Amino acid sequence: MLEKLKRRFDKRRLVLIAALAGVALYVGWRIGGFETQPEQKPCVEGRNEIKDKDGKVVQVTRTTCFEDKK
Repeated sequence: MLEKLKRRFDKRRLVLIAALAGVALYVGWRIGGFETQPEQKPCVEGRNEIKDKDGKVVQVTRTTCFEDKK
């Protein structure tokens, strides 16, 4: 059983797998596939009125935008 396992994972195969993984990581890095933060929508200040089907105002929401303190 140990001989069969040794034949399956010989040095050439492990080097080939490591090289392919390295190429895949490099290509992913170069095309920007590892960015984790999505772009945020810009904040739009204002007042939003939600009306029912009769035209009466049911809810009013206000949006206030603040600048980030970095």
